[in-house]
Amino acid sequence: MDAPASHRPFLYLDRGTPAEYGAALKHTIAQGWLEIHESGTYVKILPAGNDLFA
Repeated sequence: MDAPASHRPFLYLDRGTPAEYGAALKHTIAQGWLEIHESGTYVKILPAGNDLFA
């Protein structure tokens, strides 16, 4: 998943702040739901997160 595509709805439709987005991203990574690519441009949904995004 393209990282900008994942944050656009949060920031522009839900009117979240960049700080809130960053905190949410850190939380999903800590829970093992997402993994961020080393380049920082892509996130991968991990098996533990599949049911959350279905």
